[in-house]
Amino acid sequence: MFINKRKQQELIKKQFGRNPLHDSYHYMRKDRIKLIAKYHDEVGEGTVDDITWNDLEMDDVFFRINHTRSYVGEQVLYHRLHCTDAEEAEGFGDTVSFYENNETERIKAEELLMGLGKRNECYYMPQLIHILAGYEFKFEWVYRILQALLFLSLILGIVLHSSEFMLAFLGVAGINMFIYMREKSQSEHMMDCLYGICSLIDVCEKLLKSKCTPDFPGNEVIREDISRLHSIRRMSGSLISKRNYATVDPQGALAMYIMGITLFDLVSFNKIVRTIRGNEKAVMELYAFAGAVDSGISVASFRKSLPIHCYPHFIDTGTIIADDIYHPLIENAVPNDVSLHSGSMIMGANASGKSTFMKALAVNAILAQSIYTCCGARAEYPRSIVMTSMAVRDDVTTGESYYVREVKYLKRMLDESQKKGCILYFIDEILKGTNNKERLAASEAVLRYLCKKSGMVIVSTHDSELAEKLSDEYEGYHFDSRLTDKGIHFDYRIKAGFGEGTNAIDLLSCYDFPKEVVETARKTLEDQNIA
Repeated sequence: MFINKRKQQELIKKQFGRNPLHDSYHYMRKDRIKLIAKYHDEVGEGTVDDITWNDLEMDDVFFRINHTRSYVGEQVLYHRLHCTDAEEAEGFGDTVSFYENNETERIKAEELLMGLGKRNECYYMPQLIHILAGYEFKFEWVYRILQALLFLSLILGIVLHSSEFMLAFLGVAGINMFIYMREKSQSEHMMDCLYGICSLIDVCEKLLKSKCTPDFPGNEVIREDISRLHSIRRMSGSLISKRNYATVDPQGALAMYIMGITLFDLVSFNKIVRTIRGNEKAVMELYAFAGAVDSGISVASFRKSLPIHCYPHFIDTGTIIADDIYHPLIENAVPNDVSLHSGSMIMGANASGKSTFMKALAVNAILAQSIYTCCGARAEYPRSIVMTSMAVRDDVTTGESYYVREVKYLKRMLDESQKKGCILYFIDEILKGTNNKERLAASEAVLRYLCKKSGMVIVSTHDSELAEKLSDEYEGYHFDSRLTDKGIHFDYRIKAGFGEGTNAIDLLSCYDFPKEVVETARKTLEDQNIA
C-alpha cells in the first residue's frame, strides 16, 4: 500500500507542468466533450457564445489546459472558460497561486480528487440531481421485511441446524437478488448518481480536514453544506467501500451478490435520497468547490507548462496592450508586441499570421477573464465580452450559404452592441461571400457602426480600398512576407501601417502550380495595374 501511494505521488509530481496534449489519452478524452459539457449546459451558457467558442477552437484550448483529476474538475473548468468575469477570475487566480506555491497540499488534493475519477456515468450528475431528489424505490417496507426474513432464516437455520430454515434463506435470497437486479437495471443511472454524490461529500470533507485547500471564507459555507448532509456522510462510507470492493476486488462478484441479497443498496438509496431532497443546492455547492480545487490545480499546471506567462491587468479604456503575446496551442510560437485602440484593421499577405494573431488576442482575452492567466510577458485588457466572426462556413444541413451565415454572425454583434459594457469584436475577412461592390459598401457601413459603439473592433482584410475608406477611424497594421530562393519567408511579426504586400500568385509558384498558370496570372495582374 505504501509503495503504491509513493508511486502515485511520484506520478503526480512528474505529470504536473506537462502539456496534456502530449498525453496518450488526449484523443480518447476529446470525444467525450459532450459529457464534459453537461455541467455547463445545466448551470448556464456563460458569456462566450457558441460561435466565438467554435471560431477560436476553444475545445482544443480546454484540452491544452486540462490537467484535472476528476470529472467534477473537467466540467467546472470547461464551464469556467465560458465565463468572462474579471473580478471573479482574479479570485480564482488566488486558488491557482496557492497550488503553485504549496506542493505538499497540491499533491494531497490531487490524490483525493483521483478518488472521484472520470467514470462516464458520473458526468450526468448535474442533470440527474434534481430528478434524483424526487426519486425513490417503491415498497421499501417490503424490502425491510425481506431483509428481516433473510437474516432470521439464516440465524435460525444455523442455530437450530434446520434444513427448512436454510431452504427458506435460499428462497428469500433468490427473491431479493431478483428484486435487486431488476431495480438496478431500471435505475442504474440514478444509483450511479447517488454513488457519485456520496463520493463527492467524502472527498470534500477530506479536502477540508487535510487542510489542502486555500483558507478562504467560502470554506465555511462548504463545512455547513457537509454538516447539512450529515446523514449521507454517515451512510456513504459503508456504501462506497462496499461498491469499491465489488468493483475492484477479484472476488467482486461475491461482494455484488451479498449486496444484492441483502438489498443494502436499495434501502440505503432511499435514505440518502430523502436527505438530498431540499438540499440540492448544497450538493451543487460541493460540486463547485471540488471543481474549483481541481481546476485551480489544472491551471497551475498549465502555467508551469508555458514558456512564459503573466497575470492580466484590467483597464477601463478601450485599449489592448500586450508584450510577447502568443497563442497557447502553437508550440514555439512567434510572440508579438502590440498596442491597439478602439478600431484596428490588420492587412497582410496570405498565411502571414493575421488570423492566428487575432485568435491569440481573443483567446488570451478569454483566459485573462476566466482563469487569470495570459500567454505572454504582459497583457492589459479591458473588462469585456469577446465576440468573433472568423470561421464562417456553409451549413449544408440548413441550406444556409456562406454569406447568409456571416450576415447572421455579424447581426448578433450589432445586437450585442446595443447593450452596456465593453465588447471586443474580432472579424476575419468581413463579408467576403458576396460581390465586391456590395461587399465594400456593406463592410464599411458595419465597421463604422461598430466603431461608434462601446468596445473595440479588430478586423482583418485584404482589401486596400476598404482600408483607405476607413483610415479615419481605424488604425492600420500589417503582416508581410518576402520571396526568397527557398520560397516565401514569413516573420509573423505585426507592423504599424496598412502595408501593400501581396503574395497570392507567389504562393501558386511555391506550391508547384503549372508555370503557364503562374505566368498567365502575373500578366493579367500587370495588365490590370496598367489599366
